[in-house]
Amino acid sequence: MYLAGWAASAGALATLILIIRLLRLGERRPGPSGVRMPDPGSAPDYGLLRSVSLIGDLAFARDVRDRLRRNGLRATLATGPDGMVRVLVFADEYDRARLLLAQ
Repeated sequence: MYLAGWAASAGALATLILIIRLLRLGERRPGPSGVRMPDPGSAPDYGLLRSVSLIGDLAFARDVRDRLRRNGLRATLATGPDGMVRVLVFADEYDRARLLLAQ
């Protein structure tokens, strides 16, 4: 009887581990830590803000945001469902932000 309890516990634990692994297979992994321009059709809705770049590294995203702020633009960061960090600006400043990032 004593060993049956241990065996049942080990079986339940193995089942939970298997379920967790199967669920994690569907998760998307973050991409490389470079800047890429977002695809407008697949971007999540941020209200009045528009995503000006996608970055895989939070520290680099902060540097990009600070560069935009030093040039007088209002910018912030958001992490999307894909794990990528988005640099967001207001729609009226979008074109200017893209020009600054292209330099």
